[in-house]
Amino acid sequence: MNFEPAVRAMPRLRSLWLISLCIFAISQSSFAKPPLAVNDAAHFIGTWELVSVVAAWPDGHATNPWGDHPPGRLIYTKDGRMLVLCMHEFRNEAARSVIPPELQNEAAGYFGTYKVDSDRHVVSHAIVATLRPSESGTIDRTYEFKDGELYLRAKATRDGLPVTYVLVWKRA
Repeated sequence: MNFEPAVRAMPRLRSLWLISLCIFAISQSSFAKPPLAVNDAAHFIGTWELVSVVAAWPDGHATNPWGDHPPGRLIYTKDGRMLVLCMHEFRNEAARSVIPPELQNEAAGYFGTYKVDSDRHVVSHAIVATLRPSESGTIDRTYEFKDGELYLRAKATRDGLPVTYVLVWKRA
């Protein structure tokens, strides 16, 4: 009996069998696990420029309490640190003209650490130091990424009424 052709075919059959086994294993593992969710925290990292601050009131009207083009920066780092600084658009003109004191003081800023809860769409800022003593502890913001911009929403009370602030940021 001549087994030579069968012996020569063995490496090819073994390779075909190994390839088939690998394809089967890969296909089974993709069914066994749900697709990995994109970690939203990675989308935060970098420097953001403030586009707008809108206050949405319970009666449906909206205002721009810090002007149409308020300057601001928001920085998130890979190691979980953050810094934000925002001010009224006319604050820098205070030295050149007569600006009401309430506008001269319209600035907010703090730094600390952050954590992202992708399931709830909440970013938590743990404040280390702030310009406003009333802002301390941890501040939660709901977030949404839309058309390359970051929308942060914060609930507050102003003049005894509930208001939702929407801060829109673009990559700087």
